[in-house]
Amino acid sequence: MLVTGGTAGIGLACAEVFARGGAQVVVVGRDAEKGERVRENFAARSWACDFISADVSKREGIQALFARVTERYRRLTVAVNNAGTDGASFTPLLQYPDDIWDEVINLNLTSVYLCMKAELALMMGHPNCAIINVASLAGLKASYSGGGAYTASKHGLIGLTKSAAIEYAPHRIRINAVCPGLVRTQMAIDVLGDEKLAAVGEKNPLGRLCEPREVADTVAWLSTPESSFVTGVALPVDGGLIAS
Repeated sequence: MLVTGGTAGIGLACAEVFARGGAQVVVVGRDAEKGERVRENFAARSWACDFISADVSKREGIQALFARVTERYRRLTVAVNNAGTDGASFTPLLQYPDDIWDEVINLNLTSVYLCMKAELALMMGHPNCAIINVASLAGLKASYSGGGAYTASKHGLIGLTKSAAIEYAPHRIRINAVCPGLVRTQMAIDVLGDEKLAAVGEKNPLGRLCEPREVADTVAWLSTPESSFVTGVALPVDGGLIAS
């Protein structure tokens, strides 16, 4: 399996869950030093892990990444598209910087589109493969903290997920999205700070924040035969927030 943005947060938690279950994991990230630490940590636990340094915000980075994956593995069974950015948080549309808009849409949506094309090419002819896109609750409702670019990118990602799921269902390739609410990651801490993050968690119907491992467990389930009749969904992992 392959996970982008796999050196921290939700991506790292996904890599750990799959590796613990015996999968050959390919972790993708921009920071080679962090990636090597992940690889060494996994190796110390006898988990099969490969790290490929790639910048998936750039077309040439995606091309180089999948050229290496194709050369090394020839096929792909599970892909988790997790790399993303929050952009200019708490910034109204009138003041939103155009260059940050471009960065957010590029990484959160366009790069996933390009990665999916490469992933699907490696899955065709091999039934029972799965792609899981990490969207957000902001793909189901507006996010004040994330702002317009983040909300638009995650809504677009869910639309892309649903469209591709219908197109590739005849090939027995399932494509789904997970939509976490606030998760205890460094990105969330950087945006809100520890105290405000904890306060938001207390207002959740379950009374706490989501942990990265809980999103990863949901991602893992969407890749298994236990979810074999599930495709094209945008599954909230939000402690009941969207229902409240």
